[in-house]
This record gives sequence, C-alpha cells and structure tokens, in this order.
Amino acid sequence: MIRIRRYAPADKALWNAFVAGSKNATFLFFREYMDYHADRFRDHSLLFFDEKERLVALLPGNEATEPVEEKAGAEQRVYYSHQGLTYGGFLLSLHSRMAEVMQLFGALLDYLKGEGFAALYYKRIPTIYHRYPAQEDGYALWRYGAQMCACLISSTVLLEESRIQAAAANNFYYCRKAKNSGYRLCCDAPLSDFWPIMVENLRTRYGVAPVHTLDEMQLLQSRFPDNIRCFLAIHDDADGTMQAVAGAVVYEAAPVVHVQYGHATPEGKKNKVLDFLYLSLIEHYAQDSRFRYFDFGTSNEDGGRFLNEGLIANKEGFGGRGVVYETYKLTI
Repeated sequence: MIRIRRYAPADKALWNAFVAGSKNATFLFFREYMDYHADRFRDHSLLFFDEKERLVALLPGNEATEPVEEKAGAEQRVYYSHQGLTYGGFLLSLHSRMAEVMQLFGALLDYLKGEGFAALYYKRIPTIYHRYPAQEDGYALWRYGAQMCACLISSTVLLEESRIQAAAANNFYYCRKAKNSGYRLCCDAPLSDFWPIMVENLRTRYGVAPVHTLDEMQLLQSRFPDNIRCFLAIHDDADGTMQAVAGAVVYEAAPVVHVQYGHATPEGKKNKVLDFLYLSLIEHYAQDSRFRYFDFGTSNEDGGRFLNEGLIANKEGFGGRGVVYETYKLTI
C-alpha cells in the first residue's frame, strides 16, 4: 500500500536526503534548485511512502491549467513533472523494483483523480543521467496507456570516444587554428563576463532573452558551486588586455556534463572560437573519470515537431549522437 503526501517546506531535509541517494536524480532536484523559480510554478511535488512508512520515491511536480478542447473558454487542472525542469519523473532508490513502480503509478493516478486533475504530463529522465538503470517508469507508462506528446532530440558525446569522433569530423582544425591565433580557455570565469555575450547574441539573432537572468544564475551557482561552471574562450590582445569572445555555462551532473548555454561574439563566430571552446571542454572532461557523457542539449521547437537541422548538424560535428527527452500524457 502506497501513501502519498504533498511536499511542504518542513520536508526539505527529507527530500534532499532522498535525492542524494537516488539512482536517477541530479542536483536539479534538490530543493535549493527547484525552489528558485517557485514564483513561476505552483509546486505540487509528492512524497511516496510504503506500508512501513519508508520513503520510497519522490515526484517533483507542479499544477497548471489548460483549455478544454471540446468546451470553449473552459479550463482543466493538469499535473506536470515538472514544467520548470529540463527533465522530471519519479526519483527512485536503488532498491526500487518493477512491481513497486507499478504501484507508484497506480497510487499517483488515484491521488490525481481525487485532487481533480484531468491529465498527467510526465517528463522522463534521459537514461544518460541514470546512476543505475532506472527505466521502470517507461514500462509503467506503457502499461497505463500513456501517449508520447513531446519528443526532443539532444546531441551527446560519449567521452570515451570523444577524440576519435571529433577528429573524424575534422573539427580539430579549428581548435589548432584558434590556439595558434592566441585564443585560450579560461576555466571558472565569472558569469558576468559571459552574460553580455549571450544576451547580445540572443537579442540580435532570435529577438529573445535568456531563460535565466544573470541574478538567477548567480544565485543558483552560489548554491551549487560544484555543479554550475562558466568557461570562456579569451584572446590576449597586443596591448595586454584580455577579451572574451565565446563562452559556455555547463551543468556538471555526473555522469553527464550538460551545456546549458553556449554563445560567441561576432568575432568569435567568424574565427570558429566556439568550436575551439567546445572541443577544449570535451578534452577537459574526457580526462575526468566522473563523467561519461558531454550533452549539447536539444535542437527542437514546438515539442520536437520542428528540428533545427543546421544546429543539430553542428553538434553532430563534435561527435554528438542522439538522446531523446520524452514527455508523456496520461488522461486521468
């Protein structure tokens, strides 16, 4: 018998302790990360207990509303896991087994029905983030009749093969050229040195602003200094000054390094310095035994229905190959 309790601030220590030991959680699920945008999403995270009152699973989530298709002007409550996170779904312990996960889904659907939700939107955690195999939710979703409603494709480098794959794509030419032109990698640079590059690039190219503000990212980095890092490609000018021409913010969630943001100035684009930066990072993390994957992120819009072929081809040029980020819908 599974008992469900809605998360409350008093559960923070219990929640974080389970995340730390979960077989498929990353630092994004610690409450210090989830709660930074609590003003944007109505949190409705859940804790699951077994018949012995042992905490066996967590579900980061929020509630929202959506239009009812057959009733103009009407709305219905829906549950997301979680709109504010790149991926979500059940966080499980190493001891979680298939039968228990089936029970978790059954209890969840009963709970959501009792709370008046009309649908569940479930974001699966991509397998590259699993510390131990954790695809039980995929089977349970199929058994309960869930339908895939979004599928994004990310490009991920297997770091064990990074040198071979990158060399096969001929991108090391740009790396050598950038080094010979005086560009170098700066590790753990201030976010404030990178942010103007990104803001200007997004404004001029797409007419949009970053998902995170500088203040938000600095707050998150202050909470997770070992997970959120900023790298710059810098040029040493003749007058002795240093100029940043490209940069990247990466999330370290072992065994994955994920590129959260990567941008360059017009000079950096012209001289292919972002290529130099990415290849330098791949080489850097290939030497760190904690990490197995270098994830460039997705190349989609409209829930995956549009594929930016130019963007994904660029990522594939570094050796990136496909990893899916799936979202399922289950009508209550």
